[in-house]
Amino acid sequence: MTRTLLSIGGAVVVAAALVMAPASRAADKPRETKPTAAKPTPLLLSPAQLRECLAQQQSLRSRSDETERKQAALTANKAEIDRLGTTLKAQLETLDRTSADAIAAYNAQAAARDKMIDQYQEGVPAYNTEVETLKADRAAYAKACENKRYEENDEIMIRKGK
Repeated sequence: MTRTLLSIGGAVVVAAALVMAPASRAADKPRETKPTAAKPTPLLLSPAQLRECLAQQQSLRSRSDETERKQAALTANKAEIDRLGTTLKAQLETLDRTSADAIAAYNAQAAARDKMIDQYQEGVPAYNTEVETLKADRAAYAKACENKRYEENDEIMIRKGK
Protein backbone atom coordinates (compact mmCIF):
# COMPACT_ATOMS: atom_id res chain seq x y z
CA MET A 1 0.00 0.00 0.00
CA THR A 2 2.81 2.40 0.71
CA ARG A 3 4.23 1.53 -2.67
CA THR A 4 0.95 2.49 -4.27
CA LEU A 5 0.90 5.78 -2.39
CA LEU A 6 4.50 6.45 -3.37
CA SER A 7 3.70 5.67 -6.99
CA ILE A 8 0.70 7.95 -6.94
CA GLY A 9 2.69 10.67 -5.15
CA GLY A 10 5.50 10.34 -7.67
CA ALA A 11 3.04 10.58 -10.54
CA VAL A 12 1.54 13.75 -9.06
CA VAL A 13 5.00 15.31 -8.68
CA VAL A 14 5.94 14.39 -12.27
CA ALA A 15 2.63 15.78 -13.58
CA ALA A 16 3.11 19.01 -11.63
CA ALA A 17 6.64 19.32 -12.99
CA LEU A 18 5.38 18.85 -16.54
CA VAL A 19 2.68 21.46 -16.06
CA MET A 20 5.14 23.94 -14.58
CA ALA A 21 7.90 23.26 -17.10
CA PRO A 22 6.39 25.16 -20.04
CA ALA A 23 5.50 28.06 -17.80
CA SER A 24 9.00 28.26 -16.40
CA ARG A 25 10.49 28.07 -19.87
CA ALA A 26 8.17 30.84 -21.02
CA ALA A 27 9.13 32.93 -18.03
CA ASP A 28 12.81 32.44 -18.82
CA LYS A 29 12.41 33.78 -22.35
CA PRO A 30 12.37 37.52 -22.75
CA ARG A 31 9.03 38.76 -23.92
CA GLU A 32 8.83 39.50 -27.53
CA THR A 33 7.42 42.98 -27.86
CA LYS A 34 6.76 45.04 -30.85
CA PRO A 35 9.05 48.01 -31.01
CA THR A 36 7.08 51.07 -30.09
CA ALA A 37 7.11 53.69 -32.73
CA ALA A 38 8.75 56.78 -31.38
CA LYS A 39 6.62 59.85 -31.70
CA PRO A 40 7.87 61.72 -34.68
CA THR A 41 9.31 65.05 -33.78
CA PRO A 42 7.19 67.83 -35.15
CA LEU A 43 8.62 69.33 -38.27
CA LEU A 44 9.58 72.95 -38.37
CA LEU A 45 7.07 75.36 -39.78
CA SER A 46 8.11 76.60 -43.17
CA PRO A 47 8.51 80.35 -43.58
CA ALA A 48 5.20 80.47 -45.49
CA GLN A 49 3.42 78.55 -42.73
CA LEU A 50 4.99 80.76 -40.08
CA ARG A 51 3.93 83.88 -42.00
CA GLU A 52 0.37 82.54 -42.14
CA CYS A 53 0.40 81.69 -38.42
CA LEU A 54 1.64 85.15 -37.51
CA ALA A 55 -1.05 86.74 -39.69
CA GLN A 56 -3.71 84.55 -38.04
CA GLN A 57 -2.39 85.47 -34.61
CA GLN A 58 -2.59 89.19 -35.39
CA SER A 59 -6.07 88.80 -36.86
CA LEU A 60 -7.26 86.90 -33.80
CA ARG A 61 -5.88 89.59 -31.50
CA SER A 62 -7.62 92.41 -33.35
CA ARG A 63 -10.88 90.45 -33.60
CA SER A 64 -10.70 89.65 -29.88
CA ASP A 65 -10.23 93.33 -29.09
CA GLU A 66 -13.18 94.25 -31.33
CA THR A 67 -15.32 91.56 -29.70
CA GLU A 68 -14.45 92.89 -26.25
CA ARG A 69 -15.45 96.40 -27.35
CA LYS A 70 -18.77 95.09 -28.67
CA GLN A 71 -19.35 93.21 -25.43
CA ALA A 72 -18.68 96.36 -23.43
CA ALA A 73 -21.11 98.31 -25.63
CA LEU A 74 -23.80 95.63 -25.23
CA THR A 75 -23.28 95.60 -21.47
CA ALA A 76 -23.55 99.39 -21.34
CA ASN A 77 -26.73 99.30 -23.44
CA LYS A 78 -28.26 96.69 -21.16
CA ALA A 79 -27.37 98.77 -18.09
CA GLU A 80 -28.96 101.84 -19.72
CA ILE A 81 -32.09 99.84 -20.54
CA ASP A 82 -32.31 98.65 -16.94
CA ARG A 83 -31.75 102.18 -15.63
CA LEU A 84 -34.46 103.58 -17.91
CA GLY A 85 -36.81 100.81 -16.82
CA THR A 86 -36.31 101.70 -13.18
CA THR A 87 -36.77 105.41 -13.95
CA LEU A 88 -39.93 104.78 -15.97
CA LYS A 89 -41.35 102.62 -13.20
CA ALA A 90 -40.75 105.39 -10.67
CA GLN A 91 -42.24 107.99 -13.03
CA LEU A 92 -45.32 105.86 -13.61
CA GLU A 93 -46.11 105.91 -9.90
CA THR A 94 -46.03 109.72 -9.81
CA LEU A 95 -47.46 110.30 -13.29
CA ASP A 96 -50.22 112.92 -13.50
CA ARG A 97 -52.79 110.96 -15.46
CA THR A 98 -54.90 114.03 -16.03
CA SER A 99 -52.18 115.82 -18.01
CA ALA A 100 -52.00 114.83 -21.67
CA ASP A 101 -48.52 116.35 -21.98
CA ALA A 102 -47.17 114.27 -19.06
CA ILE A 103 -48.67 111.09 -20.52
CA ALA A 104 -47.22 111.87 -23.98
CA ALA A 105 -43.76 112.53 -22.48
CA TYR A 106 -43.92 109.26 -20.53
CA ASN A 107 -45.03 107.34 -23.63
CA ALA A 108 -42.17 108.88 -25.65
CA GLN A 109 -39.64 107.75 -23.02
CA ALA A 110 -41.18 104.26 -22.97
CA ALA A 111 -41.05 104.10 -26.79
CA ALA A 112 -37.38 105.17 -26.74
CA ARG A 113 -36.65 102.41 -24.21
CA ASP A 114 -38.53 99.88 -26.34
CA LYS A 115 -36.45 100.92 -29.36
CA MET A 116 -33.25 100.43 -27.33
CA ILE A 117 -34.47 96.97 -26.29
CA ASP A 118 -35.14 96.04 -29.93
CA GLN A 119 -31.66 97.21 -30.96
CA TYR A 120 -30.12 95.27 -28.09
CA GLN A 121 -32.01 92.11 -28.99
CA GLU A 122 -30.92 92.43 -32.63
CA GLY A 123 -27.28 92.90 -31.63
CA VAL A 124 -26.99 89.96 -29.22
CA PRO A 125 -27.41 87.12 -31.77
CA ALA A 126 -24.93 88.78 -34.13
CA TYR A 127 -22.48 89.16 -31.26
CA ASN A 128 -22.94 85.53 -30.21
CA THR A 129 -22.32 84.36 -33.78
CA GLU A 130 -19.17 86.44 -33.92
CA VAL A 131 -17.94 84.96 -30.64
CA GLU A 132 -18.58 81.40 -31.83
CA THR A 133 -16.72 82.09 -35.07
CA LEU A 134 -13.83 83.56 -33.10
CA LYS A 135 -13.71 80.48 -30.85
CA ALA A 136 -13.63 78.19 -33.90
CA ASP A 137 -10.85 80.26 -35.48
CA ARG A 138 -8.87 80.16 -32.23
CA ALA A 139 -9.21 76.37 -32.13
CA ALA A 140 -8.02 76.12 -35.75
CA TYR A 141 -5.10 78.40 -34.95
CA ALA A 142 -4.20 76.34 -31.89
CA LYS A 143 -4.22 73.13 -33.90
CA ALA A 144 -2.19 74.52 -36.80
CA CYS A 145 0.20 76.91 -35.10
CA GLU A 146 0.48 76.72 -31.32
CA ASN A 147 3.42 74.82 -29.85
CA LYS A 148 4.93 74.30 -33.30
CA ARG A 149 8.60 74.68 -33.87
CA TYR A 150 10.02 77.20 -36.30
CA GLU A 151 13.28 78.89 -37.11
CA GLU A 152 13.72 82.04 -35.09
CA ASN A 153 15.50 83.69 -38.01
CA ASP A 154 12.42 83.12 -40.17
CA GLU A 155 10.30 84.95 -37.62
CA ILE A 156 12.72 87.85 -37.47
CA MET A 157 12.74 88.16 -41.26
CA ILE A 158 8.95 88.03 -41.44
CA ARG A 159 8.54 90.66 -38.75
CA LYS A 160 11.01 92.90 -40.61
CA GLY A 161 8.82 92.53 -43.68
CA LYS A 162 11.19 90.54 -45.86
